[in-house]
Amino acid sequence: WDQGLPTAQIGKLIGFTKNAVVGKAHRIGLERRPSPIRRTAVKPDRKKARSPVMPKLNFETSKEIINTQSKETSTFQPVVKNLFTQPKKRGCEWPEGHPDEPEFHFCGKERFEEKPYCLNHCAIAYIIPEKEEVEQKQVVNSRIK
Repeated sequence: WDQGLPTAQIGKLIGFTKNAVVGKAHRIGLERRPSPIRRTAVKPDRKKARSPVMPKLNFETSKEIINTQSKETSTFQPVVKNLFTQPKKRGCEWPEGHPDEPEFHFCGKERFEEKPYCLNHCAIAYIIPEKEEVEQKQVVNSRIK
């Protein structure tokens, strides 16, 4: 340390990393070494950002624009899509189509047991476990109890 060897070289000699050598030197209170990193010249100042400028508003022309817009008739007719308005028990809830399209709907067939889907869509949505997997789960569950 006193000879001025680099910490990486000292670490190689004693079988430690350079960070371990620096940490050990700090813990035992050895004098700090000057940083080997040389700073370049002072960095130039960055350009300051412009302050935001408020646009000048002409309220008289703004009112005219609003009046002309309100006179135009709108052809937009919102589509009411409350697909869950059916009373009590609903049918199969498998979505058909894209929700943004007007012909989007749910399957609606009779549900299979307590599932949210009909039998055909349950076959798609759920995977039946292999026989071995079921047996392994039963063994694990019996050990837990």
